[in-house]
Amino acid sequence: MKKLLMLFSYFLIIILSGCQMKSNDEFDPEKAALARMRLGLGYLAKANESEENIKAAHYNLKLAAQYSPDNPQVMLAMAMFDQHVGEYNEAEMIYKRITLMQPGNGLYHVHYGSFLCGLNRYQEAKAQFEQSIELDRHRWKADAYEQYGYCAIQNNDKKTADLMFKQLFQYDGNRRDNVKKAAEIYQKKGDIKIANYLFSVTKE
Repeated sequence: MKKLLMLFSYFLIIILSGCQMKSNDEFDPEKAALARMRLGLGYLAKANESEENIKAAHYNLKLAAQYSPDNPQVMLAMAMFDQHVGEYNEAEMIYKRITLMQPGNGLYHVHYGSFLCGLNRYQEAKAQFEQSIELDRHRWKADAYEQYGYCAIQNNDKKTADLMFKQLFQYDGNRRDNVKKAAEIYQKKGDIKIANYLFSVTKE
């Protein structure tokens, strides 16, 4: 599977909501689920460091899903875990479900689009990114432009990539730093052509 840069993946949904437990002894399954989700994603972000982190991520995300099986944030975290460990069919079923559950949430379309791009399903990925971008004034619009741009240039679609990065910098000029960091990562991976392209668009 082609690795798509998703610089935001593990941490965007961590900050979606506060996850403090109630001060009294009453058990709140929703808050417990979100707390376990945050913990699981923290381990997942460090999954490459050790097998134990993968196990800990799985344990906490499974608990989160038990506490709140229909919470789309928890479902997204599980999809990301399945994607990381190569369970692509399971991950896609979850992505499909949450985008149907909450079609107006741009974040879920961005994640699904990036997932599809990583599977070399560019046309399907484009549809998800474009659905996200069409959602006016949502907080994930910049992420949609950025991830769409990476996906486009990885698929040799320079025209679309040019447009996405132009719109990204118009929407949020601070994102140039993100793209520069992404270029450095591509450079370290040996993807010099993509790295040089990303460096060039940040200078315009």
